[in-house]
Amino acid sequence: MGFVGLMRKVWRHRKDDFDIQYMAIGVNSSTDITKDKHIIMLDFDVKDRELVVKSVEELQVFWNLAEAHIFVSKNGFHVFFWYDQVPYGRLKMIIEYARDVDPMFKFISRFYDHKTLRVIGKHKVRDIAFEGIVRGVREPSEDEKEIGEMKRREHLMLLDPNNPLWKVGVEGAFCNKATKKGVA
Repeated sequence: MGFVGLMRKVWRHRKDDFDIQYMAIGVNSSTDITKDKHIIMLDFDVKDRELVVKSVEELQVFWNLAEAHIFVSKNGFHVFFWYDQVPYGRLKMIIEYARDVDPMFKFISRFYDHKTLRVIGKHKVRDIAFEGIVRGVREPSEDEKEIGEMKRREHLMLLDPNNPLWKVGVEGAFCNKATKKGVA
């Protein structure tokens, strides 16, 4: 391989780095850094939807959580509890308690003061789509709804900024494939 071949190889890798750098966008768990409040976000690297739903339902019962929004990705599922704001210490405990969560996601949680889940990027196509809602065991407060709704809309806008349905809301716009039940 001559100089030109070497430069092509270097450029190909640099080009991939640039593409990923400009595409990788994530949602941060922080809702109020002055009060150490975070939404609960989980990354499941399993393909079995039923396993994810069972794990989410177990978390909802044990931790008294509101509804969970599930998104399917190329490698598994992302779960957001938009209407639950907890201190980061509790978020780490919930992540540790959750079954089938990506082990690297659990490991990294120990070293940061927030969580971030990818919305787009890492792959050259938008590979995350809404899957459904798992109803929670409690009704969130008005403050939790307001803050959670802002985070949910931020996520949906990043997911697909051209889709007019993100303004309407998830419910009524999508079929709930996660629980195979209707979304009311």
